[in-house]
Amino acid sequence: MNFNYKYRVKTSDLWQASMYYAYSSFMGVVNLVCIVSAIVLIISRWRDASDLFRTVMLLFLLIFTVFQPLIIWLRARASLGGVYSELELAFSQAGVTIISDGRKQHKQWKSVRAVVKKPTILLIYMEDGNGYILRNSVLKETRNELYAFLSDMLNKKESGADRK
Repeated sequence: MNFNYKYRVKTSDLWQASMYYAYSSFMGVVNLVCIVSAIVLIISRWRDASDLFRTVMLLFLLIFTVFQPLIIWLRARASLGGVYSELELAFSQAGVTIISDGRKQHKQWKSVRAVVKKPTILLIYMEDGNGYILRNSVLKETRNELYAFLSDMLNKKESGADRK
């Protein structure tokens, strides 16, 4: 079974991956607690609060709901440097072929560390520290099929079934 995808990595792809990572970690728990706390504080104290305290409460809420996602967006945009290079990923029984900026690499399955399925993207982590983001608009109807294939190949790698 072969899967081939050709696309350009966008700022929104990196932003989504960063947001999923942030909210899947301990930082996400802290963020959610702060958001809920800010909302409860605003609801319970708004009527009796001074203008200064109202401003502080609103800023506290905005830090986690607006400013933090905006900063993550700006970092994602800066990391791409405005260049949306074309990337081609091909998955087969033999491994993963990556073509980017005119360079072609072939990685065996032992080089693939993990695959993570999020609602809008698939993340493929490699042993060399690289990672690849495939958004739903690129995957289209092959999303679940590709995820099952990747999971199967990683399970075979873990069990040693790919060793000869």
